[in-house]
Amino acid sequence: VTTADATPFEAMLAQVGDNIIEYETSRYRQQRLVAFSNWPTTDPFLYPVEITNFFKKCAQVGVEHIQTTDAFLSGYFASYHVYPYYPDYLYYVLNPIEVFEEDDISDMPISQGVPVEEVLTGDTQTDFYDSSGRVNTYYAYLKLLNDYHTIPVVISEYGVSTGRGMAQRDISTGRNQGHMTEQEQGQALIDCYEDIMAAGSAGSCAFTWQDEWFKRTWNTMHAVDLDNTPYWSDYQTNEQYFGLLTFDPGESESVCYVDGDGSEWGEEDVVIADGEASLSMKYDEKFIYFYLDGVDARSETLYIPIDTTPKTGSTYCQNYGLNFSRRCDFVICIDGEDNSRVLVQERYEVIRAMFSEEYYKLNAYFAGTIPYADTPVFRKISLPLILENLLPPADKSLPLGERYETGVLRYGNANPQAEDFDSLADFCFTDEGGVEIRIPWQLLNFANPSEMMIHDDYYEHYGIEYIHIDEMYVGFSRGDGDGWRIPMAAFPLEGWGTDVTYHERLKRSYYILQEYWAGLDG
Repeated sequence: VTTADATPFEAMLAQVGDNIIEYETSRYRQQRLVAFSNWPTTDPFLYPVEITNFFKKCAQVGVEHIQTTDAFLSGYFASYHVYPYYPDYLYYVLNPIEVFEEDDISDMPISQGVPVEEVLTGDTQTDFYDSSGRVNTYYAYLKLLNDYHTIPVVISEYGVSTGRGMAQRDISTGRNQGHMTEQEQGQALIDCYEDIMAAGSAGSCAFTWQDEWFKRTWNTMHAVDLDNTPYWSDYQTNEQYFGLLTFDPGESESVCYVDGDGSEWGEEDVVIADGEASLSMKYDEKFIYFYLDGVDARSETLYIPIDTTPKTGSTYCQNYGLNFSRRCDFVICIDGEDNSRVLVQERYEVIRAMFSEEYYKLNAYFAGTIPYADTPVFRKISLPLILENLLPPADKSLPLGERYETGVLRYGNANPQAEDFDSLADFCFTDEGGVEIRIPWQLLNFANPSEMMIHDDYYEHYGIEYIHIDEMYVGFSRGDGDGWRIPMAAFPLEGWGTDVTYHERLKRSYYILQEYWAGLDG
């Protein structure tokens, strides 16, 4: 039954619940627990109007308006999916902003709901701080839900991703949506679980058991062929990596592990050589691998130019003073453990083509703003985090959005069998002075590597279209080359179509949770 305060939508939910319970009772002579899955964007609370406007929260669903009768014996609970990083309403409640008078936020519709300040105690320390004395708006929100409800609350989804890409930051606790190691994922899940239980919840379900290659994420979905995502592992799309079990490429092991061991590379892998130095390459369903041998990678600055698209590119990189024998689209720079990255030619920078207003305050497709096809300017590679600030900057010339540099390369051991395994590691030096590198396909503007489809020229098509390639060209340089043109050689690309190889592996986070929960049982 519904209360007098129920909305038409809540009345519909009650009717659906009645039908389910009636069918199960009459058909199977059984009843099971019932809940209606909810989410913060449709929680029962009313927030300050600027928060409501920014997060586009325009609905409140209160399952307290749906009540059970004596005929329903099994029980009823409130179910919420709550992740620590978004939407963090309470961070902005704790840190109120001063809204400029010219910002038009007065026309947002105010729906039925409970003003959030009526559920909060009004004591900042009680409302927003956890037992350790730190600001923890995840715990605060969980407690808000439990304090509001008269029925048990179950957090039926929570989790963090081990994807290389990141889509949201958790300001309070650092449990971000993406760019967390497998070890960090395990600890974050424990921390979330402890917050959930400390807030008074009846239980929880961690999301999720296994990684999901088919998933998409808002800040990368424009860059990939969404019809073919199940056929490759897109490490830049964080939504694919919430699992405790992952699927690594290869039937029993991957074609390469970036761990500083050069023994897995042979003469057949060499693409180009110069005296004692050589560059080798391999690829699989997740990465394209590079191995520079015969160099002193720890003390030399190394450059690997890459030519993928036949449409654009430059024979000169003014950032590093490099000259190439072909028009290049990317440059990998290995400059020590803490200053290595991938750069992209400005014409081929996807964030500029898709989000130029938010990050460059310009229309990318106006005649006067289009980069030349052979521009020598190379840019850092970034992913969007926030497209618009809650409070736009007073200086209208400043960008509205927040982004982060995803082209930065992380040093470490990427072999899952290693004691010092770092699942986010991009490169590792060998004892002999060489360097192994792995680059996720999307970072090089591959939209579907299973068929070797890459981004076409954005400014020819006013957005992202795809073209097929069957080879890429690569070279290498030790230092800036002193004006000489870096020679480059072809590396063939065949793809794998729908013939995908993989093997299952339990992440480090699985064992961390296993040990933690076993300790609770004890």
